[in-house]
Amino acid sequence: MGQRLSPLDNAFLQVEDAENRMQLAGMLTFQGEAPDFAEFQRVIGERVLGLPHFTERLSGSLFGLARPRWVDDRAFELGYHVTRTALPAPGGPAEIAAHIENLTASALDLRRPLWEIGLVEGLSGGFAISLKVHHCLVDGLSIVDVFTAIVGPDSDLPDPTAGSRASRRLPVPVAPPTLLETLMRPASGLAGIAAMVGQAPSSPFNGGTPGPTRSVAYVTVPLEDIHAVRRRHDTTVNNIVLAIVSGALRRYLIRHDALTDTLHAFVPVNARADGARGALGNQIAMTYPELPVGEADPVARVGRVTDAVRRTTESGQAAMTSSLMGLLGLAPTPIAATLNRAMQFWSAMFNVTVTNVPGPPMPLHFLGRELQLIVGSTPLTRQHALTIAVLSYNGTLTFMVTSDPHRLPDGRDIADDLRAEFDELCRNPGPA
Repeated sequence: MGQRLSPLDNAFLQVEDAENRMQLAGMLTFQGEAPDFAEFQRVIGERVLGLPHFTERLSGSLFGLARPRWVDDRAFELGYHVTRTALPAPGGPAEIAAHIENLTASALDLRRPLWEIGLVEGLSGGFAISLKVHHCLVDGLSIVDVFTAIVGPDSDLPDPTAGSRASRRLPVPVAPPTLLETLMRPASGLAGIAAMVGQAPSSPFNGGTPGPTRSVAYVTVPLEDIHAVRRRHDTTVNNIVLAIVSGALRRYLIRHDALTDTLHAFVPVNARADGARGALGNQIAMTYPELPVGEADPVARVGRVTDAVRRTTESGQAAMTSSLMGLLGLAPTPIAATLNRAMQFWSAMFNVTVTNVPGPPMPLHFLGRELQLIVGSTPLTRQHALTIAVLSYNGTLTFMVTSDPHRLPDGRDIADDLRAEFDELCRNPGPA
C-alpha cells in the first residue's frame, strides 16, 4: 500500500476548485544558450524522478472516506511531464510574468503525477526552466528542494538525488502525532483557534467572486540592503519583510479609500525536523500576525510588526494549528473536508498570505549555465485574492505578488508598492 496523504497535504486538495487551483508555478532563469531539448529531458529525468512521489499518482479510497494514497503510476511517461516552449519577443520580465500566469491557468491532471517541468526558450540573453507542482506535494521550503535537485549536481550544493534511482536514500517523512499524543493535547489550543475566527477585517483582498486567471508581478532587491535595515532596527529579516508588506498594502488601501488599522497575514512557519529536508510534502504550522497597515510612520511600523510577531509566537499559534490538523486527521475525510473549507472560506482568520522562504545563498548552475532568478506564483483561495511570496537567492530577495485580476484588477501595482516601501526603509535612518 502506498503512503497516505497527511491531513495537511490533503487539505490542499479539499480546498481546490475550478477557480482556485492549489498549485505552485515558477521559473528559473539562466544566462547562456538553451540546452538541446533531448539532453534537457534526459537530465531532468535523471535528477527529479527519484524525488518522493514524482512517479506516483493519487489513488482515492472507497467512497472517499479516507485520505488518498500515493501509488505507482504504471502508465508514467516522462514526455508528458517535460515539455518545451518559447516566450514571445523580447523575452523580458513582462513575458516571464505572463508565462507564469499561463502556467497557473491550467490545472494539473490529478490522474497523473502532480508536476510539470518545461524548457522555456526565447528569454533575452538566456533561457528558463518552468516548474508547476501541486501544493499537496510541496510547500514553500520543499519546492526549494526540487529546485536544488534540478540544479544541484553542477553547483556547490550536494546532489540530493545522487546515485541510481534504486539506491537513492531520501529522508523519511517525519511521523505524524500518535492518536494518544493528539488526544492529550490541551483543549485550550482549540479555544485559541476559535478566538482567531473573525479577527480579519473586511478588505479589498477578501471576498468577491473569484476568477480563473492570475496576475503575477515581482520585484527583486539586494539582500544586503535588507540586512542593513534589519540591523538598524535590531530585528529579523522576516520582520522587515512583513513591515515592507504592511507599508505596501497601506499604499494600496489608501489609493482605494479602504485603509484600516490592521490586517492579519497568514504566515506559514517551517515545522520540519532537522533531518526531514528532501521528504517533500507540507510540514508547516500556521500563524496569523497583525500587519499594522494603519501606521503612517515606517519606523513605528517595524516596531509594531516586531511586537505582533512576538505576541503570535508567545501565544502558541503554531502549536494550536498543528493540533487542529492532527484532530482533523482523525475525522472521516468528508467531515475533514467540510471543516477545512470552512476554515479557508468562512472563518475570516486572515486577509493575505505572506510566505518567506530562504533559498540557496550561492550561485547555482544547470549544465554550466548560471541561475539568475527564481520567480513564481502561489495559490489563492475563494476568499483571498492576494498572496505575497518572498524568496532569497544568491544575495537577492524577490517579492512575488500573485493576485486575482477579477477581484483586484490592479493587483500587479502592489509590486511597485513593495519597491517604494523598500526604498523608504532604506532611506530611513531607523529608530532614534
